[in-house]
Amino acid sequence: MRGKLTQDDNAGAVGSAALSVACLFFVAIMIIAFTANPIAIGTDVGERAPEIEGKAYNGTTWTDFDFEGYFDNSWEEGNVSGQWVALIFMDTDCPYCQQSASSQTDWANTYNANNPNWNGPHVNFIASATELNIQGHDSSRSEIQDFRAEYGHNFPYIDDIDQDNMKEWGIPGTPNYFLIQPDGIIAWVSDDANEDLSQAIQRITPREGA
Repeated sequence: MRGKLTQDDNAGAVGSAALSVACLFFVAIMIIAFTANPIAIGTDVGERAPEIEGKAYNGTTWTDFDFEGYFDNSWEEGNVSGQWVALIFMDTDCPYCQQSASSQTDWANTYNANNPNWNGPHVNFIASATELNIQGHDSSRSEIQDFRAEYGHNFPYIDDIDQDNMKEWGIPGTPNYFLIQPDGIIAWVSDDANEDLSQAIQRITPREGA
């Protein structure tokens, strides 16, 4: 009888220990669930940038575009070595896009690691070329290539003639700009600002020695 009671006591102790561990695990999960602050995907400042998809033209060929490859989730604020992204939504037939294209050339040449006069982080420029059917004119990949070459842009152009990216991002018109941190979080949106992209880069991004 004593042996059976001892076995029951041991079983009860093991069961209690297992229950305690399970309770602690449940409490830990609940703490994580209530204290974690997942970042929403969206197009407002502070949100994680949505995906950009399509074929990209780099001056030679059209290849699959890897937007996520530009970002590093381990980046910490203030780290100058992180690479930022300046995303431009544009239409090659848009008069405002044509007017601003030369400025985009200057910005891309200024805010990069090869410019000795710039002490900030490298900024990767990306253009998503869409189709707004302006004045009944249809865009094409060849027109995108010609536009890129005409203005001396050395950054990739994404084929968004079907407007998939534009719809995903909720773009009301072109040109439209976003400045994105190295960790993929949107830092600045042109629709919400009284400054241009160049001013935003100089104001927001960190500097060496600052």
